[in-house]
Amino acid sequence: MHLSRICIQNFRNFSDFEAALNGNVVVVGENRVGKSNLIHALRLILDPTLPDSARQLRMADFWDGLGAPGSGTNIKVAIELREFDSDLDILALLSSFRLDDDPTTARLTYEFRPKAGIEGEPASDDDYEFTCYGGEHESRTFGHALRRRLSLDVLPALRDAENDLANWRRSPLRPLVETAFAGIQKEELEAIAIAIEEATGKLAEFGEIGQLELSIGDFLTEMAGSKQNVNPRLGFAPAEAVRLYRSIQLLIDDGRRSINDASLGSANLVFLTLKAIELQAQIAQNKRDHTFLAIEEPEAHLHPHLQRSVYRHFFETLFKNKGTQTELSVLLTTHSPHVASVAPLRSLLLLKESNDDGTKGRSTAAIPLSETEVADLARYLDVTRAELLFARGVILVEGDAERFLVPVFAENLSISLDGLGISVCSVGGTNFGPYVKLLKGLGIPFSVITDWDPIDEGSHPLGYNRMLTLVSVIEQVRTGAIPSALLAELDAIADYDGFCDRCEGFGLFTNTATLEVELFEGDYVAPIVQTLREGEFGKKRSSWIDGWEKEPASLDQTNYLTLIEAIGKGRFAQRLCSRLGKLKPPRYIEAAIDFVVSHV
Repeated sequence: MHLSRICIQNFRNFSDFEAALNGNVVVVGENRVGKSNLIHALRLILDPTLPDSARQLRMADFWDGLGAPGSGTNIKVAIELREFDSDLDILALLSSFRLDDDPTTARLTYEFRPKAGIEGEPASDDDYEFTCYGGEHESRTFGHALRRRLSLDVLPALRDAENDLANWRRSPLRPLVETAFAGIQKEELEAIAIAIEEATGKLAEFGEIGQLELSIGDFLTEMAGSKQNVNPRLGFAPAEAVRLYRSIQLLIDDGRRSINDASLGSANLVFLTLKAIELQAQIAQNKRDHTFLAIEEPEAHLHPHLQRSVYRHFFETLFKNKGTQTELSVLLTTHSPHVASVAPLRSLLLLKESNDDGTKGRSTAAIPLSETEVADLARYLDVTRAELLFARGVILVEGDAERFLVPVFAENLSISLDGLGISVCSVGGTNFGPYVKLLKGLGIPFSVITDWDPIDEGSHPLGYNRMLTLVSVIEQVRTGAIPSALLAELDAIADYDGFCDRCEGFGLFTNTATLEVELFEGDYVAPIVQTLREGEFGKKRSSWIDGWEKEPASLDQTNYLTLIEAIGKGRFAQRLCSRLGKLKPPRYIEAAIDFVVSHV
């Protein structure tokens, strides 16, 4: 079973929110965009620990854009579940909640609405009530019995793992220890209790300990009276056999230290470990059929390698059953590219605030990606490139040369890309298609900077075919159909300049040859020559450089690019950056920067 869709109306950040999902969910987005509110919306439906008093929302929980909610305004949260028919227990739970026109999908809904029969407009919180129902009929209500079997567990962002582990009532160790002790004979526990009692008695034989016990009791009696004296004693543990398990503590460093001495990161790791084992035990004991585990900001106190290792395990290993996750769905909210880099690609959900219509969500589950493209993107989204998921805008470039030069050119235009949240990302080649699909599908503004790459006369340049393909990709993601008429229109433009101008409207920008040639034919001859001379070439190649310096028009493009390849395109661009001064970029690069800036 997996979560396939979530819809939220009129709740806090959300006016009319809908997102297709594909099981596990990794929610990314800026601060205050509503990630925690999304988790709380799910709690209203699935959390068995949430009392009805907390499910009774307030008028303040309505979306701010509504103003004063009227009699026809409700808060509604709905989730849809699929692939549940292979589990007979879950099928029995959800059978009557299936959609009328799609029996493979079940829907669970929470609704907060004005009470029936009130006169006039709702005036206070008391004028509202909530209901939870399944399917498409409000009469099919559900409650704790369902939540006990399909449960949401939430680990909040500001969780105090150390205190939770130390507090017996809240510790995930408690149910594990209680279960373990349930299998031990009472007679065996009584023998241990007698030994502890004997040890405690020997402790009291020390005069100092006895005197301390006496002084505590006397002071308590004097302060509160004899009726309030709880008869305090100093000991190692309660001596009653049935209470021995409460004295069990989790120790670290081979038992030399308590968990309170652990670092924040180690405490978090231990907490997650115990929680995972607890969930496995509950499923094994048939206490629940499916668990939704929501972890807010899981990166807290973990260094990058641990973030990737821990959450890769959650996504790829934990609760696996014949290659599919059938018993656990993981929901994360994160600001960490390290966590996002190991998340299943189709699990990503990006929240973005719209100008006047609340928070919207874009999910990778809804993007038409082939399996090959999914694999390419999954490899691409390593830690450095996963930042594009957190960017307000992205400039896609072919390689390291552009990646180094574009930010410098932006600075020379008095534009701070970091200040605007714009990332420059290299795709390491010219296969922009999967990345354009991802960005367009997630609604992240982007531009593409690519070389024109002319080839034999009589054939279209490689850049022409590349841009034509990218226009098709962009429009297919936007409309869901191949834009045949638009492609025919573009193909009919005989003038390359006109064709490129038309493509710029889609965020695609190109030069007349390649980046390095474009720069040399501009105002960059002096810094380029200085950078080439750092290559310490032999007499013949140095003479080429001297000749180009004296007569730039004599540039031999083949020899020029050979020298750059010898230095390395990325290293050449890095060294060139320090010599650009305040030089403005070529027109197509400036236009690509301006395009993204205007859409952020």
